[in-house]
Amino acid sequence: MRLSALLGCFCALAATAQQPVVVLTEAADLGASVEQLTELRSAGMRVAVIAAPGCFIGSATDPASLNTLAQRSDITLIATHQRASRINALPHVQRIAAHYLNALLDGVFETPDVLAPMDWAAHDDVAGHVHTDDGSVGQDPSLRGPSFDPALTWTCNNGYHSERMEGVIAASFFFVESNGSIDANQYSWTQPMIDDVKLQAIDAWSIWAYSASLHGATVTAVMDWYEPAGGISVQGYEPITRSSWEDQLWISAIMTNLGRTEPGVTGKLHAFHGERRVALAADHAFSAFIACNPPSQGAPSQMADGKIGYAYLGGPYTQILYRANGWSTSQVNRVYGHEVGHIFHAFDEYASSPSSNCSQLFNGAQNLNYHGSSCNGPASCVMVDNSFTGSGATRQWNLCAHTPYHVGWTGVAPAPIATVPINDSVVTSMPVVLRWTDSGAPPNAQTNVQVFDRNSGVRVLCESMATVDTLAITLVNGLYAWTVGNGVAFSSNGYAGQLSALVPFEVNAPLHADFSGEGQTICAGASVQFTDQSTGAPNAWTWSFPGGNPSTHVGQDPPAVIYVAPGSQAVTLVVQDGLTSDTLTIAAAVIVEAGAPLDFVQDFESGVFPPVGWECPSGGIGGPGGQGGIGWQSDATMGCGTNTAAYVPCYGFSGQYGRADMRSVHLDLVQATAPYLRFRHAYARRNTSSNERLEISARDCDFNVYEELFSQQGADLVTNGGAFVSGQAYAPTTCGEWRWTTIPLDEMIGYTTELEFEVYTGANGQHVYIDDIQVFNGAPLMLRAFLQGPYETGAGMMRDDLRTTGLLPLTEPYSALGWTFERHTGGQTVDPAILAVPGANALVDWVVVEVRSTIDPTQILCSRPALIQRDGDVVDVDGTSPVRLAIAAGSYFIALRHRNHLGVMTATPSTLGATPTLLDLTPASTASWGTNGLRIANNTAQLWAGDATGNGQVKYAGAGNDRDPILTLIGGFIPTNTVSGYLRHDLNLNGQVKYAGSANDRDLILLNVGGSVPTAVRSQQVP
Repeated sequence: MRLSALLGCFCALAATAQQPVVVLTEAADLGASVEQLTELRSAGMRVAVIAAPGCFIGSATDPASLNTLAQRSDITLIATHQRASRINALPHVQRIAAHYLNALLDGVFETPDVLAPMDWAAHDDVAGHVHTDDGSVGQDPSLRGPSFDPALTWTCNNGYHSERMEGVIAASFFFVESNGSIDANQYSWTQPMIDDVKLQAIDAWSIWAYSASLHGATVTAVMDWYEPAGGISVQGYEPITRSSWEDQLWISAIMTNLGRTEPGVTGKLHAFHGERRVALAADHAFSAFIACNPPSQGAPSQMADGKIGYAYLGGPYTQILYRANGWSTSQVNRVYGHEVGHIFHAFDEYASSPSSNCSQLFNGAQNLNYHGSSCNGPASCVMVDNSFTGSGATRQWNLCAHTPYHVGWTGVAPAPIATVPINDSVVTSMPVVLRWTDSGAPPNAQTNVQVFDRNSGVRVLCESMATVDTLAITLVNGLYAWTVGNGVAFSSNGYAGQLSALVPFEVNAPLHADFSGEGQTICAGASVQFTDQSTGAPNAWTWSFPGGNPSTHVGQDPPAVIYVAPGSQAVTLVVQDGLTSDTLTIAAAVIVEAGAPLDFVQDFESGVFPPVGWECPSGGIGGPGGQGGIGWQSDATMGCGTNTAAYVPCYGFSGQYGRADMRSVHLDLVQATAPYLRFRHAYARRNTSSNERLEISARDCDFNVYEELFSQQGADLVTNGGAFVSGQAYAPTTCGEWRWTTIPLDEMIGYTTELEFEVYTGANGQHVYIDDIQVFNGAPLMLRAFLQGPYETGAGMMRDDLRTTGLLPLTEPYSALGWTFERHTGGQTVDPAILAVPGANALVDWVVVEVRSTIDPTQILCSRPALIQRDGDVVDVDGTSPVRLAIAAGSYFIALRHRNHLGVMTATPSTLGATPTLLDLTPASTASWGTNGLRIANNTAQLWAGDATGNGQVKYAGAGNDRDPILTLIGGFIPTNTVSGYLRHDLNLNGQVKYAGSANDRDLILLNVGGSVPTAVRSQQVP
């Protein structure tokens, strides 16, 4: 539609400099609008902003030059003030241009209604405002247009590089609003508020575009608006009520609304901007997020941490407010314009920004207008007070002399030149050699070479080359394009990146099988990733990995191959192209080394330190204040059978901090089933400030599996009872000053493993000792026994009344009764679902399993709680598995204990090992330690019931008897009373304590002491 009838006589306009003008076309979208830029520019229009599809805002030096366009039926020109009725006749999305022109001609942008001072003390530190996920985020290199036209950056990572304000800028603008799902939607955008902000943002770009033209640069911003009505910018957070460092919450949510699934906020933003660059044929892209904080709705004028606006140097986004510090919206153009400067690498100059801004350089120019004491800059420029001069379409930002350098209008290093191959040349042999010249790049420039597949658009290679000017690569046959970029990716003393032209070439070479990943020596259980590097035109790949898992693979990209068995292994690759094949076999592609076998012991008695195969990297690390590093050493210690132990000499260390590191040989846990680490350590504090820390960790050879095993410091690490040792270096002298620790290594099963022992210290520390490091495979025990109390002769099993009445506790009860365990901790729990299992495998009660020395049967080497089932099976806390014991393979006495039955120990040692050992104590013929260690009745052996006091005796009368506590518990005066619960006095485990009547607990005591002689005592036979 043409509106020449209502626009006045455009041709009569005087040929004044930079007459503001609006051009409206029928372009369907922003991408089609960008395609019309060349035509409009050729006609003499400087296009500052594309405000909507087919909506161009700018100026013309010679307005008459646009008269040719005015004659076209698909183009409308506006250069005069428009009445509301005429504006309303325009397509809805294009009315913003006429509104802007009216405001510009009315002088709205020159005289804000409230010219508030710029309080930049509330402006954020753009250099320090960095999310943890910033950095090298994986780029989607397949982003491209209909023809091969990738969205290029000059580096290999996806760190943002909006380093030159030139060309087409895709400027996405999000009006952020909460939907109330997380934060209450306290402040809402209205359409007049949105339109007001749009005019201000357009104006900021109009000023930047004119400023650029004065320095020979062409800038056109393509405004990509996201209003709440569209839903994209509406999410769960209210930005003005939160701190600036929380901005990843709403930005990530908005990007998710756009369908972005990349990790991290910047990952999503980079992918989104890459898409917009391709869709709009833009040179750069970034986003602005504006928070809604209208004073009329009672909103605060700053974010929760006092920030009003900030942006990253180089992008990818800026966060601003609708009414920053209470300023009117007529200030948004100044705030947004300032932040746009940051996006294109202009530094802050106001005094409250970091003083380092004085020494910042970019494109060779120092930031000399910093207003702080280190520079004392005098000028009022856009990066200090957001000021501009001029009027109408000829307003320009006040720029310091260095700002055109910072935004890339001058001083930019020359672009490199790709020299070989060029002009669609055909490469017929490998390798492909790429050559280029840097064209006089700065001495500290970084060079990055990128190669793209022209058919798929995928970037197949990106190499950082420092100052080298040649790169040899291998490629399969196909059509490619390459480019080389130079720049310096530093915020200080950096240079904007420059790309060479994108140069096409073709590869047409013979078929040749090749792969990488060979030549490695690895630990057993580690993996190797083989990568196809075949050339020619292969379309079929067959891999063979003898000794590996998988052993074969069909396809170009095999998974990582795991090697368990030690030895030398070959790898074969056969490639085909449909006509011929080629084979490559490397005989010793992988050397697999085994770790030290279990059981492993390091007692530091070899006389060599560190022991053979162990490492103490670099002697440790030391902080400032007194000396350098601190490391592990070995020394003789006294007492407890120790001749030499490893220790860290913290007593003599005077630095502020220190770290000593010791790493073990590789250990073979590939076939382990229940591995454990056991060690002992000794430590005493020097004074209250001593806070040494011992950390122990395990990792596999691939560094894919890591487990922190032990971490104690200060008072928790102390083993000498807590007494300070201040006048001399501490050394343990008795067994009581050593503490044993046993730790399961289940996370390392299937891996060759390395242990790391670290000690952290500071000044005024004390020595830390470690000794007798053991790694062994635990022993599973399949134990079976009967408890007399719940045993039912007719059923041949025990009753499970405690379970069926809901009295059986989920947590083992022995720790609460004062029991301590060797090599195992207490507090084990059982899943409630296991208590629901009925029948022979139903749980009866908790028991304790002990492993005792064959040399001294009174010595408990290992003990732990377990569960006993109705059929007598003693199982682990999963309700089914054999009891896992933290003891190395060997010969041991086994004892079984219960809270109100007499314990029993085997008469002869049992052999434990990595495979489950069966030990059945239920046959009547079972031999037990001592005399009558088991009750034999009804052709079964049972643990004696009746020890209600837990003193190892069953006693009916006399001091310390087991009968009286039962009577006392039920009340003492009425012997027929009962008490229900999980109680030690419940000798028959039916859930009730009874003194008289059927199924009482008293009779068991009398029966087991002999019945006819009530003063008799039955004693436990466990030594």
